[in-house]
Formats: sequence, C-alpha cells, structure tokens
Amino acid sequence: MRVGDNIREIREVEKNFKRSHVAERLEISTRAYANIENNVTDISVDRLEQIAEIFGCSPEYILHYKSSKKEFFNYFHNNNGNKGVNIMYQGGEPNLANQEYLRTKEELRNKEKLYKLQQELLESERKRISLLEALLKNNSIDF
Repeated sequence: MRVGDNIREIREVEKNFKRSHVAERLEISTRAYANIENNVTDISVDRLEQIAEIFGCSPEYILHYKSSKKEFFNYFHNNNGNKGVNIMYQGGEPNLANQEYLRTKEELRNKEKLYKLQQELLESERKRISLLEALLKNNSIDF
C-alpha cells in the first residue's frame, strides 16, 4: 500500500480535483504535491490530516482506501453475482472511525462558530450599553 497512490486516486476519481488546486490549498508547489502522490516524498501525519480535510474524509479513509474499495468490488462482483439484490452492504465492518472523525470535526467547527457568534453578541451588547449610558448622561438622567 502506497499512501500517495491512494491520495491520487481519491483526488482524481472521487473528488475530480486538479493537482494545482490541492497544492494551492496546502500552500505548497504543484511539484511538491506531485512528489507526495508519486511516493517520492514521505508524508507526515499533519500533512495527511490537511489532505484529508481538503478531501472531506478522515486520514484513516485515505490510508485504507484501496482495501475498502477492494472489499466493495469483491462483494458486488462476486462469482455467483448478486442476482439484482442490493442489500446496501459495502463489505467489511462499517467505517465507524471515519464517521466519528467527521462528526467530531463538524461538531468542533460548529462550536467554534457558536463561540465566535457569542463573542460578537457580547461586544454588540457592550456597545449598546455604552450608548445607552451616554444617552442617559446627556439627558441628565441618573442611573
């Protein structure tokens, strides 16, 4: 198993991204990214996580891409045929780690958005209070 091969296949087949697009998102040259896909450059865990985020999947999905694809293909293209029955089983155990990772990532993004909105709301309320206090002072109203 070569990680670069998995990355290239996901990029081309599933995402239909150009190398230049992924390289730009990673803030590296297209040549440096090509070296990752061609297994010339070793990939760090951090870089794998960045690529997974761009692809919208987990690092585990990238690492196990070929084996998962093989299980799916073998199930639906077996010797006996599936006789037109689709039981929505894609081979192997469900990839709960991938689902958990994506759910956790989404929850984290939602929490960050919520925190930012709370901070904006607090700042807005502080400004509003300051304006009301100034208005009360201008009209000689004690508070």
